[in-house]
Amino acid sequence: MSWIRLLLLVVLPVGCATSPQQSRILDSPVVSFDELFAPADTIRLDPSIIIGRISFLDVNQSGSFLVTDDIGRSVNQFSSSGEYVRDYPVPECLPDIENFHPISSRFLGQDHVVVMTLLGAVVVFGTDGRCVGATRRLSESSIGFCTSDDSVFFLGIPSIMSRTSDQNAIIVYSPELRKLREFSVELPEYPVLNMGRGGLRGRNIDCFNDGPFYTYLGSMDAIPAHPNENTSKQRPEFYEKRPRDLSPEMSREQKRTEWDSYISTYGIFALDGNTRMLIYRNIDDQWQPKESVDPHMRVGVSIASNTEQFPSRSTISSILPIAAGYGYIYGRGDPEMLPDGDVGNPAVLRYRFIPPIQ
Repeated sequence: MSWIRLLLLVVLPVGCATSPQQSRILDSPVVSFDELFAPADTIRLDPSIIIGRISFLDVNQSGSFLVTDDIGRSVNQFSSSGEYVRDYPVPECLPDIENFHPISSRFLGQDHVVVMTLLGAVVVFGTDGRCVGATRRLSESSIGFCTSDDSVFFLGIPSIMSRTSDQNAIIVYSPELRKLREFSVELPEYPVLNMGRGGLRGRNIDCFNDGPFYTYLGSMDAIPAHPNENTSKQRPEFYEKRPRDLSPEMSREQKRTEWDSYISTYGIFALDGNTRMLIYRNIDDQWQPKESVDPHMRVGVSIASNTEQFPSRSTISSILPIAAGYGYIYGRGDPEMLPDGDVGNPAVLRYRFIPPIQ
């Protein structure tokens, strides 16, 4: 064998390793909401701490809640039964920070909490409130992250990454916010649609046992950061592929009209380490239930197993999930009425996931 042929045998597999793998597409039939989720309980958050709005919610294995409040500009931890535990004040770790506006926060293992702000500042706290790592801006712009073990995975913003590269990237940081590594991921199929826009804040990426999965507006399904030959895609029965990207020449109103004319993928949640759940907006009216509920309040939901432990299913929900984990999803309920007549904090509604039967 010539040395050239030998070199090709060695080099070619390495070069192909980062290419997206071909994926099977599995249909995800629409079923009723109660086939997939059953009401579990309602959690009322300690009224001694005023929550303006639950804009982002994370739940750890013990059931504790991490509440991001974009109105009250705070991040607070509550126990599984709703008792107040402590706050995580970003300005204490980043003195003189301007326009502090938290958009998301997540537990990082058992010992840390990560908070991201609207303008890109990131702080990592110990769960006891001490400052572990802080930066006013990461070296790469991001609006979403997930956590796994002792690593934080930030998904880059395509419109910025694509100026110098034909791929986006996920950048991995330690709890001390030391950059550990990065790896390339796909760019969105519709770059103009995704430029400067997002679905649910902070919900464009989530971490699973087999690594991060991420989404863009217009995605049929989430995209695994580490695809392999066993990867399959789900196609919700209500999904209609957008026929074209937005045009840069469109006015803002024209873009809004075109944007709302087709389904947009608004986020991904890890129901557990092997089960992904995606949220869709702008579902066609033919899929809306007949009950007299504002169709704009309904969202499409699809469920799939990363390891194909059960068949994919989809549903139309009047509950907008704000968190998921360990076999449950969480929705936002009406504010609690307090004994003295005041309005308390929004309730947290918990639903148990019912895996579909093969």
